[in-house]
Amino acid sequence: MCSVSRPKVQPAPLAPPPPSPVTEDQAAMDERQRERRRAGTRQGRQSTILAGGARDDRAAVPTTQSKTVLGA
Repeated sequence: MCSVSRPKVQPAPLAPPPPSPVTEDQAAMDERQRERRRAGTRQGRQSTILAGGARDDRAAVPTTQSKTVLGA
């Protein structure tokens, strides 16, 4: 039998430590939630399907896709 020497392998470098979790201030989270609520109430009922879209005299946006002719 042949005696074959194995190559020397250097150990892998140590992995960096994982980043620490970022904590958010409760006041910042409350302010973000309050801003989302304000944005939602600004839209109001005019953005619902039952209200018929915009409140002005424009035609309501159809809820189905319009058919188009291919090659036209």
